[in-house]
Amino acid sequence: MTTTTTQQVAAPDTGAPRRSIVALVAAAVVIAVAVALVLVFGVARPPQLPTLAEQPDPAPPGSVTWSRWQEGFACVDTLAPDGTVTEVACDLSGDEVLAWDDEGIALWVWEPRERIELLDPATGEVTGTRPANGHRFDEGHTDDLRVRHADGTLTVRLADSGALLWEVEAHDNYRVHQGSISPDGQWVAMFDSAGRLLLVPADGASEPRVWHDAEQQWQAPVWEGTPLPAADPG
Repeated sequence: MTTTTTQQVAAPDTGAPRRSIVALVAAAVVIAVAVALVLVFGVARPPQLPTLAEQPDPAPPGSVTWSRWQEGFACVDTLAPDGTVTEVACDLSGDEVLAWDDEGIALWVWEPRERIELLDPATGEVTGTRPANGHRFDEGHTDDLRVRHADGTLTVRLADSGALLWEVEAHDNYRVHQGSISPDGQWVAMFDSAGRLLLVPADGASEPRVWHDAEQQWQAPVWEGTPLPAADPG
């Protein structure tokens, strides 16, 4: 009698190729994230900071405003102490916010003739205009900061007094710019290169807090209660 022996052939392991594909996808994601960080911050993320929502006290003394560009026109936003952002107006023929006093938000306008428009911060309506009368556009461009980056350390000081506001280890591509002092002299609001509006005490007693993540901005924030600079009599 002849005995027939049947050999069982093991099924191929299909898990290995699947694991390889998953590993490749994961590696691709890591590379994409790394490239994005290099493009934006040069490998390093911006310094981690608490938000006003996380640490609400002490609160800022008032609101701030700034202008931004949208489809070729200027838009004006306000930011309240509680973090509420309001678009005051858009499609404006203006450029930069110069002041915010009892008469409204003063916006520099260059066409059809140079003038200053006053916006109602509640409605966005133009409530009046002022002639330029010696005002110059660059008078409204405020930056009360002096910033230095050396040996991996970012140092931010007040331009007038040299008082130290903030010192932090940060990548060379991270910057702080366009800051302004509150009317009471106690606070500084400043934008950083990550698009964040930071709030820091003027005496540098504590690290900045993130007041708002701005989509875009290009001028220093203007505090509520900031008067229009005096015109040049000459």
